[in-house]
Amino acid sequence: MGTVKNKTYIASLCRNGILGGGIYVEEEGVRYRTGKVTVPAKFRNLLMRYEDISETVPDTFGLLPTVSIKMKDGESYRFLVFGRKSFIEAVKSHENS
Repeated sequence: MGTVKNKTYIASLCRNGILGGGIYVEEEGVRYRTGKVTVPAKFRNLLMRYEDISETVPDTFGLLPTVSIKMKDGESYRFLVFGRKSFIEAVKSHENS
């Protein structure tokens, strides 16, 4: 299958509501970015390194199909991603490489 490089998706972080932005599959990890200045800095440019991710799985937020990225430290992030299946495949291609 190979490793997918630098792919971009329209996404929203599901945390205290829905926070629009973009999610990027990069060489070092999955990065979520938003331009909203009213949210904590951690969530404006959130990098989840592949070595810190324990699993990436389909999930739901109410009735919406989402993706949960679970970290080895116990933290979990849920995203509404347009192109969910492709996104999960892209992340897993890095996790398994």
